[in-house]
Formats: sequence, structure tokens, C-alpha cells
Amino acid sequence: MVAIDQYNISPEIIKVSKHHIEFDQIDSDARSIIQRLNKAGFKGYIVGGFVRDSILGLKPKDCDVVTDATPEQVNDLLPRTRIIGRRFKIVHSRSGRKITEISTFRSSSQRNTQKSNKGLVLRDNNYGNIEDDAFRRDFTINSLYLDIEKMEIIDFVGGYKDLQNKKLKSIGDSYERFKEDPVRILRAIRFKAKLSLDLDKKLEADMKKLSYLLKEISSGRKYEETLKMLLTGNAELIMTEMNSHNLLEHLLPLTKDFLNSKKDKRFIYNALKNTDDRYSKNQSLTPAFLFSVLLWPALVNKMGGLTSKKTKLHNVSRAASLILKRQNENCFIPGRIQQSIKETWELQIMLLRVPEKSKVTLKHKRFRAGYDLLLLREGSGENLGGVGKWWTEKISY
Repeated sequence: MVAIDQYNISPEIIKVSKHHIEFDQIDSDARSIIQRLNKAGFKGYIVGGFVRDSILGLKPKDCDVVTDATPEQVNDLLPRTRIIGRRFKIVHSRSGRKITEISTFRSSSQRNTQKSNKGLVLRDNNYGNIEDDAFRRDFTINSLYLDIEKMEIIDFVGGYKDLQNKKLKSIGDSYERFKEDPVRILRAIRFKAKLSLDLDKKLEADMKKLSYLLKEISSGRKYEETLKMLLTGNAELIMTEMNSHNLLEHLLPLTKDFLNSKKDKRFIYNALKNTDDRYSKNQSLTPAFLFSVLLWPALVNKMGGLTSKKTKLHNVSRAASLILKRQNENCFIPGRIQQSIKETWELQIMLLRVPEKSKVTLKHKRFRAGYDLLLLREGSGENLGGVGKWWTEKISY
């Protein structure tokens, strides 16, 4: 845990004249939650990404709330909420399809903390105050609290200054913080790419030293972190950073194997560029298509090529199952997503069967994903006999 006395506990108060966040910018559901908490005698703040991104003039994706109320008290006070998580209990408040995350101030106490023999925190539901909570967060730029009544930011750890200087620094010793939760290594890469930050030298060295601890993280959690990194507008840069920091072997080992091939690397990076472009245009992105692209070179290698319309679909399905099984050992893909990936891959054979099977193929529920993958292959230099043009003309009528 962080030694609080290494910081000046008297917080810096940043006025609205400096941070420029207006009340109307704050998500209405988060405002309502905080107002209800305050009215009930608790204290609530906006924390983390919303504050950080708003200061930088970016559009925040989430608006998280932190409070001195326990998860149980929040759950009793607010409608349409539920407590989730065992490692850290948090509350989800639902409004339509939108979810606001509400967490309780964490304490520096280790009274109820459970750790693995490697230092990984397995469970920690010790509650404290705002000062405690500020020093429990991962990076200084994420430890900024917005008081919406005064529209002031409370900064205990110098996060505001680090944001201004484009520095990513750990709160406390980065070696110990990464041991507590190795996913912080992935978050560091994401923030570096998204916010164009410079990594603290010790922090970067500790990332490389401790990357092996990502093996201890559940494959399901690694799946969620992979989506956060590659479906939020900075996929090209993040892929490069992950590869240079030797992180891909813990998330996408089958993809890593093919980044040394110019042809496969061009294909993967063309797909990531397309993903980033779609994100910037607010167009739909799906995990199934992302993984169908990232694992495609491995499937082609397994099959020995996939350019013949005579290839048996059941052979593609069998090879796909083997590829996905290997992937799931490191980063588990949910079953319904795996099925979509398989169908997208099988369509690469069906799309070659023109014009004799075109009516059946056109009605396939994964047609669009299969067609987009086909165009991506051709756009990356693969010769498929102009079949992409044939389908483009077919669907334009």
C-alpha cells in the first residue's frame, strides 16, 4: 500500500477558472446520484476518467461516482442498483441502457485484504475516507475529485500538475502497485496512447519487470481490458506499445506470432486503422470482428491458406475451434462471440462461391462482417480474383 506521508496531505483545490469544467457538462445521472447521496447525509464526488479527460478538453466516455456510503447503503438508497464484484465491491446504477459506476472510498488499511503469494490483491473491501481513497488509486492523473456543489477539483497527489505536464506517474512505488494489480500495466499503456503521455522512467522499467504477472489475471478480465484498449480509438498505437513492452504474449499470443510477417502485420494494422476510423466517426464496433481479424493469420496458417472455394466449411470450423481454444488459454472470448468469429471465417469460403451460391450467402446473418473482412484482405494485398468487387456491385443494386 502507499505510504501517505510521502505526499503533502493538504490537497490542492483547483477552481473552475483553472479546470474549466462546467456543471452542465456533467452527466445528468451522475449529478442526480450525487445530489441524492448528499441529501441523505453522505458525500459524493465525480472521480477518475471524467475529470481527467474533461481537463484535457476530451469527451469523457464514463462519469464515475465515489462516495463515503458503503455499497449496501448506496444500494438501499438508490433505485435500479445492484452490487457487483468480489475483489472490490462496487454498485451499478442503471438508467435505461446506461450504467453509472459508484464506488466507496477505499482505505489504506489491510485488515480485510487478501493477497496471493505473489502480492496480487485478491480481495479488498476496506472502506475509508477521501484522503485514503486518493492514495489507493493507480496513477496521479486518475486521483482527481470533482465536488459538483462547489465545482472544485480536490487533488491530493499532484495529478493536475502531471496532466498539465503530460506525465504518467504511479501513486506510490510503481513496483508494488503493479504487483497488487498487474492490470495497471495495461492501463498505463492505454493512458499513454490515448492521452499522449510520457511514462515515468521507473514506472516503465517496472512494467517490463512485472509483465509476467499478467499470467495471474483471469482470462475474462484480460478480455475486457483488451476491448478497452483496442476498441476505444487508439488501437494502432496501443498494439505497437503492447508489442514493444512484451505484453501481447499474455493477451494475444497468436497475433504476436504474426507481427513479424510484413504481409500479416499490414493486414492487422490496416484493420486497426479502420477500427480507429470507425470509432472517430461514432460507427459501430464489435468484439467479434476485432478478434476475427486479429486471429485470422493464425487460422490461415493452420489451414495452409484460405483462397479456394472448394475448401470444406467443416474443416474451417474445426481449425477455428483449435485457434480459439488456444486464444482462450490467455484471454477468454465469450461463447457467442466465438460463434460469430467462426461464422465470419466460414463466410470467407462462401463469398468465393460466386455466383452460384450468392443468394444463400447474401442472406447469411454475418454477411456484412464476412464481406468487410474480405475487403480488408484484398485491401491488404491479397489476390482473391476480384471477388470483392463482384460483391460490392452485387449489393449496390
